[in-house]
Amino acid sequence: MLHNQSSTNQRSKESGSTELDTYQMERLRSFQKANAQKQADSIAFAGDSITEFFPLKKYLGREKNIINRGIAGTDSVWLLEHLQEQVLDLNPAKVFLMIGINDIGRGYALSDITSRISEIIAQIRSHNILTQIYLLSVLPVNEGEQYAAKVKIRNNAAVQQLNQNLQVLPGVQYIDLYPLLLDDSGNLAEHNTIDGLHLSQEGYEKIAASLKQEL
Repeated sequence: MLHNQSSTNQRSKESGSTELDTYQMERLRSFQKANAQKQADSIAFAGDSITEFFPLKKYLGREKNIINRGIAGTDSVWLLEHLQEQVLDLNPAKVFLMIGINDIGRGYALSDITSRISEIIAQIRSHNILTQIYLLSVLPVNEGEQYAAKVKIRNNAAVQQLNQNLQVLPGVQYIDLYPLLLDDSGNLAEHNTIDGLHLSQEGYEKIAASLKQEL
């Protein structure tokens, strides 16, 4: 069940930390080094912590050339700024993008988030017209009070509106994962999450089942 607006407004916006900034740059540098040994026809997954923590090979196939380019704590601003290192240098055959939940957590306007994601798609398309681009829906959160410290101002009304914007973007195949993870009240089901925001192994297994057919 959704919280009322006054309750939502009491939750703080998300901010970074020096430790997180350092971690993000270290991970980005590891990508830069790995790009020198890139393999042809890779399948790249790019996004935030939900992507980074996704056991891709476990659930999608260890025999596939899947590359995880998720970085915890990032948003569409970051991905747009570092798209070269995270995606373009790989020249992948397929790209799966899932980004936006941290933008909501930082209070960015949905129209601005949509515009940045549209630009990310355009840049990938411009780099290689043959790359297949898949845009994954932003996933739901659990708005229960027990998860408020992690979820902060993120809410499912904003997620649903952003997903409506994303599903009509041109040049990409949109994959709607949102309903796969819900409970009867419209929240991210507790068995699909570890903290109201990030997924449990059961949650990852569910979305992987929908992604396998696109690989």
